Amino acid sequence: MVDDSPTQLDRALKLLAKRYAVESFRDAEEMLERLADGPPPDVLLLDWELPGVSGLDACRYVRDLYDDVTLPILMVSSRGAHADFTEGLQAGASDYVAKPFDDAELLARVASLLRIRDQGQRLREREAYLATTLSSIGDAVVTTDRAGRITFLNPVAVRLTGWTDGDARQRPVSEVVRLVDASSRTPVENPVSRALALGTHQGPDHPTLLIRKDGSEVPIDDSAAPIRAGTSELIGAVLVFRDVTEQAQARLLGEALAAKVRASETELRVLLDAIPVLVSFVTADERYGRVNKAYEDWFGISQEDLRGRKIREVIGEAAYAVLGPYVKRGLSGESFSFEQYDVPYRLGGVRDVKVTFIAQQEPGGPVRGYVALLQDITLQRTLEKERERYIQQQQRQAEIEQQLIGIVSHDLRNPLSAILLGAARLNQRDDLDASARRVTARIESSAARAVRMVNDLLDFTQARLGGGIRIARAPTDLHALSRVVTEEVEAAQPSVMLEVRASGNGQGLWDADRLSQVIQNLVTNAVKYGEPGRPVQVSTEGDGTRATLRVHNDGTPIPPEQLATLFQPLQRGTDAVDRTGRSVGLGLFIVRSIVEAHQGHIEVESAPGQGTTFVVSLPRQPVEHSAPH
Repeated sequence: MVDDSPTQLDRALKLLAKRYAVESFRDAEEMLERLADGPPPDVLLLDWELPGVSGLDACRYVRDLYDDVTLPILMVSSRGAHADFTEGLQAGASDYVAKPFDDAELLARVASLLRIRDQGQRLREREAYLATTLSSIGDAVVTTDRAGRITFLNPVAVRLTGWTDGDARQRPVSEVVRLVDASSRTPVENPVSRALALGTHQGPDHPTLLIRKDGSEVPIDDSAAPIRAGTSELIGAVLVFRDVTEQAQARLLGEALAAKVRASETELRVLLDAIPVLVSFVTADERYGRVNKAYEDWFGISQEDLRGRKIREVIGEAAYAVLGPYVKRGLSGESFSFEQYDVPYRLGGVRDVKVTFIAQQEPGGPVRGYVALLQDITLQRTLEKERERYIQQQQRQAEIEQQLIGIVSHDLRNPLSAILLGAARLNQRDDLDASARRVTARIESSAARAVRMVNDLLDFTQARLGGGIRIARAPTDLHALSRVVTEEVEAAQPSVMLEVRASGNGQGLWDADRLSQVIQNLVTNAVKYGEPGRPVQVSTEGDGTRATLRVHNDGTPIPPEQLATLFQPLQRGTDAVDRTGRSVGLGLFIVRSIVEAHQGHIEVESAPGQGTTFVVSLPRQPVEHSAPH
């Protein structure tokens, strides 16, 4: 209390001190210093007429610091004009009492301000609890007024719609949450409109797509429910939806959220009961303060019976031995999420659960408890384990097949080498007639082709099972290497037309033999699929720290649908290769493996009228700290 009249101050102190702890000051300056040094009082009684800073100016100053709920102000003055009362209230006073005051009136007005303060603080706590719960929910939540205009978006709704809460407020819900039928793509009536028109819960009728603010689409599962004040008055609606992109083949997580959002206890209960996740509030002494309907169903105990009971008593000693340490962490003020498997279940067996704890604590104050969100992920975990077993089985089968390829190709190389060597020696004999020489030439050509296929199979198994193609780096001139390989192709196929160009620095640390495979494969393919009579262009260039190889032909372009898998094993850019029987479809896979072993990359460009170009980019020096090959 601030009053410069000793008589009035003494009288008020004697009256108020019977019920309250009272601090008194003779001027506003002393009171303002007290406010700056410590927490505010519950009520401030301020005389209008004070020396120095007037009570009216002090009222304005205090009101800039504290709102009506945090610090109510009762103006006390002998000025009894109605205009004075109005001016005091406009300055921030919560109430007014005139001097000389009646004792009973003064006590009543102080008690009234304390009640209003306590009610305001409780309302703030309830609003903070509701806001924390809504923000913690994994579903998107949107509330509207009775006209269907948006009043609130939680963080998940902001992320899914692309609208911020501020931009969306007071807009029609159909503008922010635009829905179309997933099959026909025709606009779908927003369930909020039906909920407001019919006054009933509205669930999903068919698969729905949400059109986000940027035009992208998200498949959702949605529902809406009316919000009523009391038992009849319709004051708005709540819309709840979730992104079901990853859960399209799984069962829905439960009935959609249908709740009435109210500032009162009834609104909070309805909202919590509509959440399909188990929600509970646990107090600082490990007792249930509130649980939702899902919690009641999961434990088989009514919400009323759960309130006030100890956690240990409800979940059982075996489950508490597992979850108890997490409870202690939550009650220490820590917010966190975790998954716990094989938790003993009250009704028998075990469950896998995913839990989020959100501590409830006022700034600088003690921990009041925590909100826990729990999901039963037993079925999800079972499905994940089955999927992992299936993948492991497929991997084992693939490894067996690749090992078989490696064994067969390795064991074939020796007899093929013998056949190739024998045919070559026969071809060198002078006593062979023309017919026999043609036979031995075909044997030599077929054996050489088989050796190439076996070598491809060995490279394939090394790339798939050995961690990549192994290379031996040495100083190499890419320009010279390219000329040598193209000359070999021209010698083997005299009718082909090759244009070779080189520019820049072609020096680098590479495996010359392996790069020869790359160049020969790309040039041979370009010749094979090129336009007859048109040259194949082979160019190499060096620039900065990299060197580039380009091989281009003017043949029929590779179909777009085959470009994505062109470098996969047993894939070809055209069916023509299948008819020749000259390839097992591993060439480009091996080419890419060799390029990647050099820490480079390969790309292909192919389009009608532009032909096909393979581009290989190689760093001159190996990059530090890269994976070994």
